[in-house]
Amino acid sequence: MRSFAAKPTIPAVVIWAGAGYSYTDLTKYRINDQSYHPPQLTYDRSQSRQKMSSLYGQPSATSAFWKQVAPTNYLDDLKGAIQINHAVDDDVVNIGYSRDLIKLLDKTTVHHELYEYPSGGHNISGVSFTQAMERTVSFYKKYLD
Repeated sequence: MRSFAAKPTIPAVVIWAGAGYSYTDLTKYRINDQSYHPPQLTYDRSQSRQKMSSLYGQPSATSAFWKQVAPTNYLDDLKGAIQINHAVDDDVVNIGYSRDLIKLLDKTTVHHELYEYPSGGHNISGVSFTQAMERTVSFYKKYLD
């Protein structure tokens, strides 16, 4: 989503179980990924984080700086189409992220669609995977050909 917002001429984007579109959503839903282990912080990386934090504070929906980073602030500039696929039983990324993004996209002229799957978890597996993959391929064929 950030790439799409940064380069609004991208013709089509498909997101599976995406998160972090806005800091409001990140605060509301968080992410529950017990499998993620961030890389060990090097001295340089630690210094960069400290500098950003000192200059701009922690990511926040009320911070002027962090508002500029959230891709949801640039939806009106988008020219392409977006498809979102998300399993309702995703225990890593709450379905609310996708539903909230669709509400924002509903206020724009951007072609968008959301497909919800009753099962499949975070990786959209099983029967849901097959359906989501078919929809993804069809979407790209429509918007990239």
